Amino acid sequence: MMSNLRRFRWGLVGALALLLAPACKEKETPTAEPEASALAVAEPVRMGAVFPLTGDVASYGQKAKRGIELAVAEINEKGGVLGRLVSVDFQDDRHDSKEAVGITTKFATIDKVPVIFGSAGSSVSLAIAPVANRHKVVLMSPISSSGKLSTEGGPYFFRTVPTDDLQAEVLADWVRESGAKRVAIVYTNNSWGKPLADGFEQKFTSLGGTVLLSEGAAEETSDFRTIIAKLKGLEGLDAVVSPTYPKEGGTFVRQTKELGLAKPLFGGDNWGSPEFRTIAGDAAEGVYYTAPSEITTPQYEQFAKRYEAKYGEQPDVFGAYSYDAANAVFKAIESCKATEGEKIRKALLKTSFPGVSGQIAFKPNGDVKSEAFARFTIHNGEAKPAQP
Repeated sequence: MMSNLRRFRWGLVGALALLLAPACKEKETPTAEPEASALAVAEPVRMGAVFPLTGDVASYGQKAKRGIELAVAEINEKGGVLGRLVSVDFQDDRHDSKEAVGITTKFATIDKVPVIFGSAGSSVSLAIAPVANRHKVVLMSPISSSGKLSTEGGPYFFRTVPTDDLQAEVLADWVRESGAKRVAIVYTNNSWGKPLADGFEQKFTSLGGTVLLSEGAAEETSDFRTIIAKLKGLEGLDAVVSPTYPKEGGTFVRQTKELGLAKPLFGGDNWGSPEFRTIAGDAAEGVYYTAPSEITTPQYEQFAKRYEAKYGEQPDVFGAYSYDAANAVFKAIESCKATEGEKIRKALLKTSFPGVSGQIAFKPNGDVKSEAFARFTIHNGEAKPAQP
């Protein structure tokens, strides 16, 4: 048995060891561990997107979503922007202005995103543009083409799709070149159809043509029989020009065939959508329409390969416009080294790069500088380039 003195000495040693252990541990050289990636801890750059992902024009929203998603995936693989990953929250506006305004308001006031992509319908983009401008949030549309947005979109509105002002001229030139002198216009009476119809009429009459009738139909119109009866009664009618949405346009074309109106039919870019061909059915065969030109740039070819590898289908021009819209925003953020809407807006006005849809640069009003429309027809259920 140990003596009391030895017990005391060993107890003192143990106590000192306990007291010194933390201090010694602090002085130990820490084990080398991999540094945490800045991307893993940095707050992502969050953006919003409001498109019709379901409903009558869902194909536009889905194409836009895929183009943007591809651009986001690629930029994140490269480290994101300003060392931060990019995240885009896609919301379905169902091509409804009230729905879109609610979504946009939440993005701007609660989520406080600096950028919102959207929308597809020009009437929807016109409805949400004031919200974006009021809260200094960049609104970037790859699809809305109405000329009204050139003057009413506000300083925070940008787009990578060409405007309908040019489409109206291309359409008028084409109809006049076809030999038609006396035409009628049937249009969707909204912020896309009405300006395009008016622009066509102005250009067509300047070329010596005559407009015998110009009549608008509300969105969701499903019965054009009264209008078609008027068209059949027009003396000397050479052709009908119809800037209508896919649903209304498809219904109109189908009913013209059912009622025996055998006149050449010309439409706007909405006639290139799959929804139009589905609703019009066999009656779509042989119709003509203008739409953004097909893209043949080297950049587009590489983009199309990546797009098809990811989604199992070929992109259309709106997928390309959407991809370019996202990359324009990313380049602007890198340029201004900030994620505030006001600074991004100013940087976008100085942004210029070769996009997959062509050279991307913006006018002071946010319109894309590169503009082109081409002529198409539907043959055997597919869109084909039309002869000049």
